[in-house]
Amino acid sequence: MKDSRLHWKLRPAVETDFLQTTVRTDRYGFRGSTPVPGRRVVLCLGDSTVFGYGAEEGDSFPGRLQARLNSENKTANHWSVINAGVPGYTSHQTRLLAERLIPRWKPDVVIVCVGNNEAWPVNRSDRQIDVDRGAISRLTELLSASRFLVWASEAIRPEQPQPFIAPTLETAVPRVSREEFAENLRAIAQLARNENAKLVLLSPPVNLQWAPTRSEQFPEAEKWKEFYTSVDTMWRAGERQKALEMVNAKLNEEPDSFFALWIKGAVLTDGGDIVGGRELLEQAIEHHPFPENCKRSYREVIAQVARDEKTSYVDVNELFRARAAAPTPQALYIDWCHPKPQGNGIIAAGLFDAIVSDKN
Repeated sequence: MKDSRLHWKLRPAVETDFLQTTVRTDRYGFRGSTPVPGRRVVLCLGDSTVFGYGAEEGDSFPGRLQARLNSENKTANHWSVINAGVPGYTSHQTRLLAERLIPRWKPDVVIVCVGNNEAWPVNRSDRQIDVDRGAISRLTELLSASRFLVWASEAIRPEQPQPFIAPTLETAVPRVSREEFAENLRAIAQLARNENAKLVLLSPPVNLQWAPTRSEQFPEAEKWKEFYTSVDTMWRAGERQKALEMVNAKLNEEPDSFFALWIKGAVLTDGGDIVGGRELLEQAIEHHPFPENCKRSYREVIAQVARDEKTSYVDVNELFRARAAAPTPQALYIDWCHPKPQGNGIIAAGLFDAIVSDKN
């Protein structure tokens, strides 16, 4: 549903099926636990990774973290882990939500996971949309006193509240720039400090082995799909040297093509060059104008802010590489960035360690 500042939020008190999972929201519009008097509170903020996209409530990482805190920390039922993740949120929206929730609920721990939605190209950034709406926010507040007037205001302002993908890249801007990303994270860190809450910054999960998506945005996408199919067929037939030569030739022709970078990275990774292949896959995401993964440059911002703010930092991608059964951890994902229950369990374990091992 629309929100005058957050752009959108989840409807409260809803139960529905979503991606073959059951989703229930509480009276605040959040999934999972709410604050319980006498319990320590962990507030999880962020996007669909926090929400638990494609996972049952108990299989989201906040759900698994609550179960682990209450079973392994010998303080049974002393913890409430609040899942305030909202699909599609950026750090801009998360910062605004943090301004509402942290002073109200005074959590002991705040966990933030954002980044997968920041680099999407739009006509107006999240911050600019917020500024543009400032002029009418007072009117909106007055209208909200009447249900009829709320309905009327929605009728006369039917525009969608969420940013939309820019039709052309020539004038597009990211939903959140890297500079704004750092500012938002630092602001959340200050909010946590104000309430003496421990902050944990979580680097969003990125499935490097997921082929570039949003292909319908590119007129030559079919050509690249056919090329990749040819390369993959040749590779699986054992003609690996020939396949690699074919990829190198294509990359020499189009060195800035994120498709070519990703295909070579995938070939190298399959061939056992995990480090070299991973580097090219990272470059492909960085070049991708419509990334559905968190770019490495944004992940580096999270790590830098954590160092500067002297707060805890959990790198999900390193966790997955260390604990996955295979050298490449794509089996832990359902898609380009959303973990399976097993992946959420690994995240919860890393967060558990960060929470209970450091009392600062």
